[in-house]
Amino acid sequence: MGQGRHKEENITRRQAEVMQEICRFFSTYGKMPTMQQVADAFGIATPTIYDIFQELVRKGYLKRIKKGALKPYVIKKNVEPEALVTIQIPVLGEIPGGVPVEEFEDRSGEETVTVDKALTNNGDVFALRVKGDSMIGAGIKTGDIVIIRHQPIAADGDIVAASVNNEVTLKRLVNRPDRIALEAENPEFKPIELTRYDSFRVIGKIVGIIKQEADNNGGE
Repeated sequence: MGQGRHKEENITRRQAEVMQEICRFFSTYGKMPTMQQVADAFGIATPTIYDIFQELVRKGYLKRIKKGALKPYVIKKNVEPEALVTIQIPVLGEIPGGVPVEEFEDRSGEETVTVDKALTNNGDVFALRVKGDSMIGAGIKTGDIVIIRHQPIAADGDIVAASVNNEVTLKRLVNRPDRIALEAENPEFKPIELTRYDSFRVIGKIVGIIKQEADNNGGE
């Protein structure tokens, strides 16, 4: 794909990527990113990001609120689908949103999904199809596809794909000085309490979800 302008209001590819990153950050953290955070995501200078923000304001994507506010911009609209900058990533297999099972079989190359390119700004990503209902409280159900950023560490509260004693699971990480555990978002599933005797590693953290398509047969 070239570096030409997108159809909608002549938004450039870079402007579209920045706007996608702003929306992704807001969706994940519930707040607007700082210009420095956006600059870090793209590895470019903050003054350049400032100029892009001003263009996004001018083109109606962002709105500048009163000076002195902690977050001086708010989102007015997202990039239209035809202007999205996307990328194909592999679906590597299934991950249980329930009882841990042996590590997923690498099936890369058999299936891919299209995702927002902004998801790849901070590292390699891959997709896994969820099987089980332990994370329904987080809106993740059987059949959904989770987008995982490959990383060996995660923060307290992150939803992660993790390996425990050579079995993988999708859970929320509890990472505190007095306790390390993997918790479900379903009261029917007990937390997995981790000790020094367990073999544990974080495979990656969730950065996006592709929801299973609704049943089109007319049922509820």
